[in-house]
Amino acid sequence: MRRFCIHSESVVSDEILLSEEESHHITRVLRLSAGEVLELFDGRGTVYEAEIIDVGSRVRLRICSSRFVEDEGVPLRVCQGVLKGKKMEFLLQKCTELGVSEFVPFVSSRCQLKKTERKRLAGRYERWRKIIDEACKQCGRVRPMQLANVLTFQDMVQQGEDGRRILFWEEEREHTLHSVSLEAVDETLQIVLGPEGGFSRVEAGAAAQAGYQVLSLGPRILRAETATVAAVSIIQYTLGNI
Repeated sequence: MRRFCIHSESVVSDEILLSEEESHHITRVLRLSAGEVLELFDGRGTVYEAEIIDVGSRVRLRICSSRFVEDEGVPLRVCQGVLKGKKMEFLLQKCTELGVSEFVPFVSSRCQLKKTERKRLAGRYERWRKIIDEACKQCGRVRPMQLANVLTFQDMVQQGEDGRRILFWEEEREHTLHSVSLEAVDETLQIVLGPEGGFSRVEAGAAAQAGYQVLSLGPRILRAETATVAAVSIIQYTLGNI
């Protein structure tokens, strides 16, 4: 069944009125017609099964049934050093699919961004938000991954003091992800991964001083986007979130 994201205020009595963007996709791209049944989610946990009753400029649907889905599992917050080009879009998509609760982009000393790219970061937010919504449709999530504003490294390090925090650093030699236990974690877990250039020794030291466990993923040097997907996959499996 095809899935679409809605705003909760679009629900009027037993009917739902879709946005112009979603309506255009339904009528012009998918060419769906009256009588088709769709699944809709409002991003807050409510899922609707609804039948198309009108395919005008804004598609109107009649609600057939609804259900509320509770949050499950240990929340995982991923803090990611901003990557070049479309690598961030790739990570937003994959982290959504893997069930990450919140994604926090940040700029650190070794982010390989040109000055013009840094200035455009705020303008990419809507594009990133749309990628998350599209990934939710595909993977069956009912609550989109939260997307924080772009932070500095210093501001990011102060986040997540209410839970367990891990920073992955490729130069860590003694402690790896294999050497720690995550089975007993029941509060928010925050993990931090760097940009293409990794973290400086000063940044790793600042994180350790702020209470982070500094770990490596192992002996291999992975691309930044590979490291994030690998870490999230391993942790989500360990936490029982996959």
